[in-house]
Amino acid sequence: MIASQVYDCEKPLISIITSTFNAETHFGGLIDSIRSQQNAEIEWIVVDGGSTDQTVTLAKNAHDVVNVLIVEPDRGIYDAWNKGIAAARGTWIAFVGADDYYLPNGLELSLRATKSVSNDVNLIVASVDRVNEENTRVLRSVASPWDWEKMKKWMVIGHPGTLHHRILFDRFGKFDTTLQSASDYDFLLRAGGQIRASFIETPLVRVRAGGVSQQVLALKEAQFVRRRNLGITAVQAGISYLVARAKMFVRNNMEWCLNKLR
Repeated sequence: MIASQVYDCEKPLISIITSTFNAETHFGGLIDSIRSQQNAEIEWIVVDGGSTDQTVTLAKNAHDVVNVLIVEPDRGIYDAWNKGIAAARGTWIAFVGADDYYLPNGLELSLRATKSVSNDVNLIVASVDRVNEENTRVLRSVASPWDWEKMKKWMVIGHPGTLHHRILFDRFGKFDTTLQSASDYDFLLRAGGQIRASFIETPLVRVRAGGVSQQVLALKEAQFVRRRNLGITAVQAGISYLVARAKMFVRNNMEWCLNKLR
């Protein structure tokens, strides 16, 4: 069954897109964070893949902040994001997970950045905090400005909350739905040499740390998209994967230790 609801909104400057599927546990926190910073220049698009819990009910009850709600089966997060892009009316587009939430003033800082950058800027990179599942401790911050040479090696920026000018999607297409974890990196590699970026140093979003299995899949897919977009060899990709796995092991252990501190 396909259901779609559209709520009236003034022409927005920023479109926020969230993909959901059985996300009731933390989705209310994201709703509250956007509601507390509600602004007529921002629209929020929620694309649900057919949740069987209370996620859709939460979204419907948040009609004061959810401007577009699409509920229908999808092929994963990137398919949902593509649907959100098609529905978006904003000049700038950001993606935020259902388990994430905006920090106070995060949306105000986003709006301020879109109004102050030069006309050639097409990406505004956000800083994000990674927190534990209980949201009681910041494990680390991802606060790196755009660096094309570094991006060729690995995903060095925090993607949640990062603002993409819609012209990027017009020029370079949407997300590859055959990928499960690295389609955002794939998109940025496609656009890479044409990106002109600004940077918001203050964290905008808090992101819950994901599972190790998902991180491993992302590393594997990252090397696949590097080979596809940059033409590196299988040997180069393999070495990069091993280095990335080692870094992930060290980082995860550091985060585990921090999470255990009281």
